[in-house]
Amino acid sequence: MSSVLLSISGFDRPGIVRDVAEALQHLKVNIEDSSMTALRGRFTMMLIVRLPEQVSLGELKAALAELEQRTRLSVQSQTISDEEASTPPLEPDHVITVHGADKVGIVHAVTAALADMDVSIVDVSTQSRPSDIADVYMMVLEVAAGDQGEAMTAALTAVADEIGVDVDIHPLDDAVL
Repeated sequence: MSSVLLSISGFDRPGIVRDVAEALQHLKVNIEDSSMTALRGRFTMMLIVRLPEQVSLGELKAALAELEQRTRLSVQSQTISDEEASTPPLEPDHVITVHGADKVGIVHAVTAALADMDVSIVDVSTQSRPSDIADVYMMVLEVAAGDQGEAMTAALTAVADEIGVDVDIHPLDDAVL
């Protein structure tokens, strides 16, 4: 069996996930991992799928080409190695929320501090929202910090003071997932 990373995007509308799942189901392709979101009228998804023994990469690409024509979605595929496919997903252990007046550099400052500590970002979501006074920027990160929780808190508190945002850090409760 081979594993494939699919990146699919298009104008948001009801039924996209169904359409993609249906195209994969016809070939008995299993969706192992996925992440999906809508941003300003655009929908995007990433999936790691596993092909059954009897389905070739060519057959998958033909089904995806038909999906593109029928739905106007854009589909990219990339075969991933068996080693990559068998790598367990990184589990987040902390949630970080950032909010403040929207300005250039917030994402860089926060993620640079995390990278300097070798903290891995598992998921991140950002959004700028209009406000009467100034646009508000919000960011939520799920990270794998291991035993660096206290040091990460100190580093991000310093970043927050430097760039003028609020940062909250919470250990992630396994029961929530």
